[in-house]
Amino acid sequence: MKIKSVQKGQDYLGFLFIKSQMTKTATNGSRYFNMVLNDADFDEIDGKKWDVKPEDEEIFTNGKLVKIKGKVQEFNNRLQLIVEKMRLVDETDEVSINDFIETVPVDIDEMLGYINDTIDDFVNADIAAITKKIFGDQTETLSYFPAAKKHHHAIKGGLLYHTYSMLRIGKGLVAIYPFINRDLLYAGIILHDIGKINEMVSDENGSVSDYTPEGKMLGHITQEIVELELVGQSLGTDPEVLMMLKHMILSHHYQPEFGSPKRPMFPEAELLHHIDMIDARMYTMEQALNRVEPGSFTEPNWSLDGISLFRRSFE
Repeated sequence: MKIKSVQKGQDYLGFLFIKSQMTKTATNGSRYFNMVLNDADFDEIDGKKWDVKPEDEEIFTNGKLVKIKGKVQEFNNRLQLIVEKMRLVDETDEVSINDFIETVPVDIDEMLGYINDTIDDFVNADIAAITKKIFGDQTETLSYFPAAKKHHHAIKGGLLYHTYSMLRIGKGLVAIYPFINRDLLYAGIILHDIGKINEMVSDENGSVSDYTPEGKMLGHITQEIVELELVGQSLGTDPEVLMMLKHMILSHHYQPEFGSPKRPMFPEAELLHHIDMIDARMYTMEQALNRVEPGSFTEPNWSLDGISLFRRSFE
């Protein structure tokens, strides 16, 4: 049964992937699951299971494929699935978890090669060394790590794909603005979100179960600033290079309310912010539009400031 076709009041029976799961406590003291579930088409629905037992919390975690029997209800104008029964799949079900895990559309090795080739072409030795060290240390993790828990590029390999896409945008822009320092811009792109690896807890399916304690208390920007300082000191990085790279990380969210205490103060930092926004918003728009029919509007999308998108009907 496909999520796209379910309606309020309908019974549900089918296989779903637990994309995220949080165990919460109800007002009566009982425990319940608050979940995001997706089907093999990667359409999602919020799910709830009431009165869970301690053993349930051990079994039904992020990244598990389950068979669910439940009821479709509506809450706050959104459909949700109330789970009545749930079990892990087994070999008799003849379904593969790989069919339920959304992955990036570009080969992982191709993206890693593209980024490493870019670093190898850097002219500035200090920028090359620090970027190569930080990026190289995370190569294995980047093969599956998502860029977010819920928002843009929240899929297996999403962080690497986001970085790769931004780098391609950046290379187009430096051809238009030749005064830009390419090494500085590309290094900022490669490093700007790599701190998310220490901000979130992800399994090898790209499902984020939680934020790390440091992620909750410091955030990925602060964590990446610290890493830059430590690696820069160990490599003897030029102080001005290190300062500019740290400023790019610090300012790439642009606004204080989004985590950046400083706004961009040089062109490469300014471009980094806008390239990041372009790629994040285009990805979010594509995902939302793929879920509706041509000639219709999407639901309001809070990652896009609450707007409803229109999907054109002509090619």
